[in-house]
Amino acid sequence: MNGNFFGRALLTLTCRMRGFDTLGVLRKIEGAPFRSRDEIRENQFRALSTLLAHSETHVPYYRALFGSLGIRSHDIRTWDDFFKLPILTKDIIREKQRELIREDVPLETLRPHFSGGSTGVPLKFLRSRDYMVASDAGSYRNLLQCGWRPGEMIAFFWGGNEKLYGMSRVEFELRQFVRRTYQFDPFHSGEEDMAKWAKTFQRVQPRVILGYASTIARFAAFLDSQKNSIGGIKGVFTTAEKLYKPQREVIERVFRCKAFDCYGSSEVQNIAAECPNGKMHVNADFVVVEEDKTADAGPRPLLLTSLKNWSMPFIRYRNEDCGSLSQENCSCGKNFPLMRLEIARTSDNFLFPNGRVVHGEFFTHLMYGGDGIAIFQFHQTAVDEIILSIVPGPGSPESREAKIQDSIRQIQSLSPEHPVRVEVREVDAIPLSTAGKHRFTRSDVNSTGAAAQTETTAEMSS
Repeated sequence: MNGNFFGRALLTLTCRMRGFDTLGVLRKIEGAPFRSRDEIRENQFRALSTLLAHSETHVPYYRALFGSLGIRSHDIRTWDDFFKLPILTKDIIREKQRELIREDVPLETLRPHFSGGSTGVPLKFLRSRDYMVASDAGSYRNLLQCGWRPGEMIAFFWGGNEKLYGMSRVEFELRQFVRRTYQFDPFHSGEEDMAKWAKTFQRVQPRVILGYASTIARFAAFLDSQKNSIGGIKGVFTTAEKLYKPQREVIERVFRCKAFDCYGSSEVQNIAAECPNGKMHVNADFVVVEEDKTADAGPRPLLLTSLKNWSMPFIRYRNEDCGSLSQENCSCGKNFPLMRLEIARTSDNFLFPNGRVVHGEFFTHLMYGGDGIAIFQFHQTAVDEIILSIVPGPGSPESREAKIQDSIRQIQSLSPEHPVRVEVREVDAIPLSTAGKHRFTRSDVNSTGAAAQTETTAEMSS
């Protein structure tokens, strides 16, 4: 059942029935990292020029921006010309959201998504189906470097949603089987859950693992403690969070393969990925990465330009993650440029009285789309106590209260046997971390009940 020929045929048929040409896109981009550095740079600028022309024609914000600068998109002939364009910030996106969306496609054909970022203020943006297809193809390309081939099963550690939770068991299993991606839910990740995951691994026999770094590391540590061995894994690809050295060590020891750290975000996906040499290569056909040289001394924020999102183009977007670019060459054979990620978003896991462990993204998702909420933070002070801090924002107080009460109900449903007390505090501001980042979630409790905190840094479509 896990044979590559059969798996690839099943994946090909499934993609065709969904209208996704993911494997076709993968074939087109598979060789891109191995072209010469000059060719990669030329192709990148050619794609950028096409994006700029499209944005001027179809996106009101950029049409007005070019007009205010007294230029046309075709006047941007060099990289230096491009680097003079104004920076796009999260505040601009919130203020000009509708003007940043292309005007030649119906809104109902685009999918809304949310992200928070370092300020803690939720950000809404839109994506097209084509963007999601390209994103999945980019994720597949990352997996190829460990020997994985399309059709081999992927173990996908990613948060569930209402659609998945509403499926019958048969429907869920069939969905995972035909898509060749079996989803394990970090929102349900206590020891009992992980014991079931181990049995599922034996049944579905995945060949690669992809998802949240902290959850995969916790699962590896659990297997290690149980003296449980799982073979046949070709590579582990972590994303959505920074991969720390102790996590990498336990992952590579338990699964007996290399761990690859990948970097992306909800707003701009497939930014960079580690190669077999452990160097992080920018996916130059997906994104332009710059250092914000206007920043003060210290780690510089990154400026990102997605070359694939034509529905809501982000051009020279400052996402508040910090990093640096490198002019070094890598001996792995890839000529995509190198980068180093310095600081990224943080998120903690929460432990509840019934032993359930829930990834911090669960709580972040509760507040997305909330009217009247400017900034928020969930702080777990004990296994049965959480402080929800809210900085009120523009919008209806009634809507804000409804969102808060709905969030409390969902949190309390996580531990019905031992209710969790949620204290809501309206505050003027929420302090940043010592690294200058906002933490949506903080937990003073780890999986053993001791005081602890974890740091984290983005996504395959579900």
